[in-house]
Amino acid sequence: MLKDDQVAFESALFTRAAAVEVLLRQVFDAPLLSGEIARPERLMAAMRHGVLNGGKRLRPFLVMESAALFSAND
Repeated sequence: MLKDDQVAFESALFTRAAAVEVLLRQVFDAPLLSGEIARPERLMAAMRHGVLNGGKRLRPFLVMESAALFSAND
């Protein structure tokens, strides 16, 4: 039983991490918003590096799973 729980946890973590990754890439690749003057490339590169590098998907997973416990929308 413990092995099944571990597999289920790893699968859920991978699925949520992939969804967060897709959403973050969409945000960074989005065109300028109305009223936005510019997005300095150096700043965007630093933000991408800080956000998109691996190892940063546990917190979003915990938030999404906690929200699911209370039937919150994704």
